[in-house]
Amino acid sequence: MTVDIRQSTANPVAVDTGNIAIQGRVVSKTIQLAMFTMNENAVWAGKQHLLKSSYPFAMLKIVCNRYAFRLNIGDCFKFSYSKYGINNAIFRVIMKEEHELESENIVISAIEDFYYISRSIEEYSTPSDHTIPRPDYKITPFQNQKAIEVPYAVSQTDEIRILFLAERMGVNDLGFDVYMSIDNGNSYSLIEDGIGNLTAHGVLVESYPANTFTIDSEIGFTIEFNRTEDISLIETTTWANTLAGIENIGLLGDEIIFFKTITPITEKQYKIENIIRGRMDTQKTDHPAGEKFYFIRNNMTSVSHQEILPHVNRDFKLVPYNIRKRGNLSEATPIDFDIKGRARTPYIPANFCANGSSFCARYDSDIVLTWSPRFRGRGAGVGLPGNVIAENSREGLFNIEVYVNNAKKREVTNIDNYTWTYTSSMNIADNGTLANEVKFYLSNYKIENGVLYSSEKAVVICKKNP
Repeated sequence: MTVDIRQSTANPVAVDTGNIAIQGRVVSKTIQLAMFTMNENAVWAGKQHLLKSSYPFAMLKIVCNRYAFRLNIGDCFKFSYSKYGINNAIFRVIMKEEHELESENIVISAIEDFYYISRSIEEYSTPSDHTIPRPDYKITPFQNQKAIEVPYAVSQTDEIRILFLAERMGVNDLGFDVYMSIDNGNSYSLIEDGIGNLTAHGVLVESYPANTFTIDSEIGFTIEFNRTEDISLIETTTWANTLAGIENIGLLGDEIIFFKTITPITEKQYKIENIIRGRMDTQKTDHPAGEKFYFIRNNMTSVSHQEILPHVNRDFKLVPYNIRKRGNLSEATPIDFDIKGRARTPYIPANFCANGSSFCARYDSDIVLTWSPRFRGRGAGVGLPGNVIAENSREGLFNIEVYVNNAKKREVTNIDNYTWTYTSSMNIADNGTLANEVKFYLSNYKIENGVLYSSEKAVVICKKNP
């Protein structure tokens, strides 16, 4: 006998259309059929394997009397059982064995015959869909965004730079492009692309007053974040890193804070504690519930441009992008921004006192004002009252405004010392008599290339002794 073994001319495929309809997708299985040289035969054999693999065949084991002795392994028989609703189902014998030595019964094991089964399946469980969902690359304009001028303590230069912050709208957002308008929003031009300053954003749950300690280790505040994707970037740090502002920098309203501890309360609410307030060139202020909070990372990118000038107004748009798409400029919400030249502006003076006191100050005749200047780039930068700094180190000059009953009585500029006296004769000349209460405003200013840069104003009130 000669056996001619030849390879099939193709890879035959057997298909069960009923299962495809039920599963809603193709579930394939590859089998090896040795000695099959004809595609027709291979498809037939593959069909049999497919039927055996695709259907949950019923099996039974029954004790039979001598009338079933004639059934041999491989034989088929009809089986009905009204209790389970089975009527004339075709089963094939797969095993016969003696029931007991003394009895004339046998035990037959049988399986539902796959040649007989119906091709229509009436009951089946919904198959699990393990398909990975397609990523959603839809671009949604930012709802929470902010622009701030970079403080001198960050840039260490007089260059005017703007830091843009935004809360991502989709998990696939990577960053944004910055567009600027110099004609009140009539037209925009791209000034920086690929900015990755997407950060955690939230709102203050309860008000946070200004009268806490500058190093607040007792009260703290709670922030409810809108999204959870970027909260994992914020972790509790050490006091050394907090004091140095190396990490965990927050912007609460316009006040810059450093914080040490962040603790989850709920999925979206986090408690911020161990806070150092009024950092860099900002001051402690009252913050109402709902005040916006942004987390600032050290590696964020700031933007400069030749048209970003002090004392002008510019409109900006942040257009988000992801790995597939970029947003539409026309859909972005504009940011109306007044540029003040923050990096060139002197800091607000500290320790502003009247007759040696910054609180409940009193006078009988003259009112001696003293203060301490602050220097950019020197940490807290508090100088000594009365000491005149060299011209090449001095942060400009000082300006004092005198108010009585909310009316300005006197303004003095070009003060190049850290003390000034409101004499009794000035007081009488301004008010006709010594005023019961005098309020003083102090600011540090300088003029460069014809542009005025002035600090915020420090305030002290002095009352006449009864």
